[in-house]
Amino acid sequence: MTDVSQPKMARGTMLIAGALIAALLALLALAPLASAASDPVSTTSTTTLTLNNGFTKGLKKKGVAVLRVAPTKIKGAKVTLKVSGGSIDPATGKGTVNFGGGLKFKAGKKNVVVKKLVLNNTKSSALGAKLTGNVGGKNMVFGTVAGLKAARNGFGVNLTIKQLKLSGKAAGQLNKKLGLKGKAAAFKGNRVMASSKSNVQPTTVGLLPQGSSSLTLSLEAVTKLVKLKAPVALSTVAPATVTSAGPPPTVAFPIAPEGTISPSLTAGTIKHNGGLKLTQNLGPGGITNLTLSNIWIDLATKSATVEVIIENSTTAALNLGNLGRVSIADLNLTGATVNVDPATRTISVTNAAATLQALTAATLNQVFAEPVGEKEVFKAGDPLGTFSFSGQTE
Repeated sequence: MTDVSQPKMARGTMLIAGALIAALLALLALAPLASAASDPVSTTSTTTLTLNNGFTKGLKKKGVAVLRVAPTKIKGAKVTLKVSGGSIDPATGKGTVNFGGGLKFKAGKKNVVVKKLVLNNTKSSALGAKLTGNVGGKNMVFGTVAGLKAARNGFGVNLTIKQLKLSGKAAGQLNKKLGLKGKAAAFKGNRVMASSKSNVQPTTVGLLPQGSSSLTLSLEAVTKLVKLKAPVALSTVAPATVTSAGPPPTVAFPIAPEGTISPSLTAGTIKHNGGLKLTQNLGPGGITNLTLSNIWIDLATKSATVEVIIENSTTAALNLGNLGRVSIADLNLTGATVNVDPATRTISVTNAAATLQALTAATLNQVFAEPVGEKEVFKAGDPLGTFSFSGQTE
């Protein structure tokens, strides 16, 4: 471990430990993480089908009209499907895209609805891609796909389909439900129905495990720590490092794998390697160690969580042991500088503010020696410092 204490500010810097830890855990909130191969599909994604002229003319000849099932929209030959979810690997285009709404085919007084459509491209080859759905009450392959191509588009991927062909089973079901038999049958298997274009964007995207997040402790936090009767020494737990002695000091926490982030910074979970240890020597009361590690940031709740261990072999009241993962700080991006660049797929945040949560403040007051003339040093909402990071997404 690396000692962060400074000779000229021995007491203040050592005491900084407490604040740094809480702050760190909170401010690390935006560090990048490695992602899974597949990302959840955002409902802001768009898909447009262009109906084949021969297909629509053939239906019209047989007296079949093509109508929409909301929220699907139809304007001329353009059918806009509402994306409702799915999961896709933006690097390869493999995965699924779900759609809300659907299509209604009407002939005379009869009609048949095609809904619960899903573009399934999970096979290793594009030849296995298909459009499934519920056709007249039965789940089946609605259309087969020919000429599917994937091209990266910012954080997401563009999917283009040259030909979407009606499956034989779907053609039979449509004719049956509309009462179209023999020469009156309007639908035939393997007929080209449409081409399509999709701009599929992720709700969250994986962060690569490279770089680090930095936390600079606030001077106010340092001042509060100086009030403690017994100084608290702060040290880093590798691979965390001190990048600036300050005062106040700045600590860097390497970004770990298995994390995600949304380009809007409204969702995702970020992990970091390393941690902080706060050590207070109480003399006859023994040595208290407060260790915080495996920092996670929840961007949905804008909070930082960490695994906490509190140990003191001499004083039972301070020997709390492993407390598991707890939420310790709140993150505020209001005054931060945020830069999201889809072209390079990078996200950076500078000067995000973190504040202490009530439970964390109470724990710090309980664990460390009571300051002279004051019962509470740490309070909910105390500023902890500023956080910055730059993450590269997959």
